[in-house]
Amino acid sequence: MGWVPGFEHDVFISYARVDNATAEGDPQQGWVAQFHRHLNIALSKKIGLLDRLKIWRDTREIQGNQLFDKTIQDAVHGAAVFVALDSHGYQASEYCRRELEWFYQKAQKDSAGLAAGDDYRIFHLLLNNVPWATWPKEFGRTSGFPFHDAPDPDRDGEPCEPSSEMFRTGMRALAEAIHATLARLKNRPSTLDAARGKEPTRFSIYVADTSDTLSAIRKRVLNELKPSTDLKVVTGVPPPFEGAQHDQRMLNELEVADLSVHLLDAYPGREIVDQEGSSYPQRQVELALAHGKSQLIWTPQSLSRESIEDEAYAAFLEKLENGPRERSTYDFQRDVPSGITRQILAKVEELRARSHIVSDMPGEAALLDTHWKDQLYALKLGEYLVEHNVRPYIDPQEDDPSTNLDFFTRRLKQVGILILFYGTVAEEWVRARLAVTLQIAIAEQCPLRACGVYVAPPRKPGDAGRLSLPLVPVEWMDHTGGFNASAVDHLLARARTRTAGEPA
Repeated sequence: MGWVPGFEHDVFISYARVDNATAEGDPQQGWVAQFHRHLNIALSKKIGLLDRLKIWRDTREIQGNQLFDKTIQDAVHGAAVFVALDSHGYQASEYCRRELEWFYQKAQKDSAGLAAGDDYRIFHLLLNNVPWATWPKEFGRTSGFPFHDAPDPDRDGEPCEPSSEMFRTGMRALAEAIHATLARLKNRPSTLDAARGKEPTRFSIYVADTSDTLSAIRKRVLNELKPSTDLKVVTGVPPPFEGAQHDQRMLNELEVADLSVHLLDAYPGREIVDQEGSSYPQRQVELALAHGKSQLIWTPQSLSRESIEDEAYAAFLEKLENGPRERSTYDFQRDVPSGITRQILAKVEELRARSHIVSDMPGEAALLDTHWKDQLYALKLGEYLVEHNVRPYIDPQEDDPSTNLDFFTRRLKQVGILILFYGTVAEEWVRARLAVTLQIAIAEQCPLRACGVYVAPPRKPGDAGRLSLPLVPVEWMDHTGGFNASAVDHLLARARTRTAGEPA
C-alpha cells in the first residue's frame, strides 16, 4: 500500500527503454534509473520518511513481440499519479502510449478523478524538446516539466545531466508539484471508508484571528484547505467577544483541535472588546501555547522589528521567535504567503506520522541527515534499516546547518539514532551538523543513543578521531569501498545496548 490511502503505488513512472540505455549496458546507471533514485529521495524529504512512498517502474527487459503485461496494467491502475518521461523514444513506443491511455481512462472513472483540486494527476516531463503538436491528448493543457538542455525552441536537446543545476532545479519543482497532488489525494475521504459507511477520521485545525492586513491571505489559505475533506477547519472565534467569553470559546476549540494556526505580522490586530491594549490574535497565541496540542506560527519573511510600532507586541514576537521554548509544541516559521498552506499540510502530515510511529514500525527510529550532494547514499541505508525494524527519517537540510533547526529538533526528539553523510561535502559541514546536534541534544534532552557518520566515496584522509565530540560518541562508518552492512550493524547494536540519555 502506498502513502496515499486507496492506492497500491504513489507514483508510476512511464518511460521508453531507449532512454535508460547506456553504452556500458548498465541499466542502473541509465538516465531513467538515476531520475528514479533522485525522485525517491526528493519526495521522501517532503514527507520526512524514506520507507513510505511507493514508486513503481518496470525494470524488466520486454521484447517487442511480447503481449502487454497484466502486471504493468495493474500497476498503472493502482497508482495515485502518473509520471511520463516524454521523448522521441516515448513517442515511438506503443507500450508507453498504452500505459498513458490506461491511466487516463482509469483516473477518469475512479473516485479521485483526473485532478486533485487544481492539480492534474498526469505529470508530463520532457526529456527532449518534443513539439507541442505531437503531445498526446492525455497530457491535457499542462505545460510540462522540461528536463532537456535545448538552447532554443528549434532544437531537440538531450536529457540534462543528473549532476547539473538544471536537473536539480527541475527535480525540485517536480517534487513540489507531485507532493502537493499526493497530499490532496491523501486528504480525501477513503473510498473504502465511504463504502463501509464509516466516517473518515478528520484532523481538526483551528485558524486563529488575524490583523486586517492579513485577512485576504487568511481567506486564501482557508479556500486552499477546503479541498482536503478529511480536515475539519474551524475559524469562528472571535470576534467580537468580551475577554472572558472569548477565552472560554477558545479553550473549547483548543480542546478538540489537533493544530492551531496563527498568522502574525507587524500589527497586533483588533483589540478585545473589554481589554484595552490586548488583541485577539495575540491572546489566541497565548491560550494555544498554554492549552493547545500543537501550534504553527507564521510571520512574513520580510518582517523586521523596526516595522512594528507597538513595543509590547514587538517584544512578544521576539520572544516567540528567539526566546526559550517553555513548550516545544510550536513551530515558528518565516515564509512567503504562498507557502503557508504547504507549511500547514506538512505539519498535519508530521503530526499524523508521529501519532502512528509506534504502530507503523516497532523498534528504533533513525534520522538520516544528508546534504543533497550525498543524498543518494541514503536510499541503500534506508532500505537496510527498514529490514532491521528501524524507521528511517530523512532531513531535507541542504547548505546551511544553522537553518531549518525547528524541523531538525523535532526529528531529533523522535529518534534514538542519528546518521550524518560525509561524501562530497566538506568536513566543515559535518562538523557543523555535529555541533548543532550536541547543542540540541543537551538543551532539549533528546533520547539520542548513538550517532554515526556514514563515510561515502571518495576516501577521506586521516582518521575518525577528529570528528569526535564530548557527550555524543561518534561512530565512524566507512562505506568508501561500497555499502558496509557490518558497520551499520555495529551502530545498531550500540544503540540497542544503551539506555536513552546514558553516557557511552
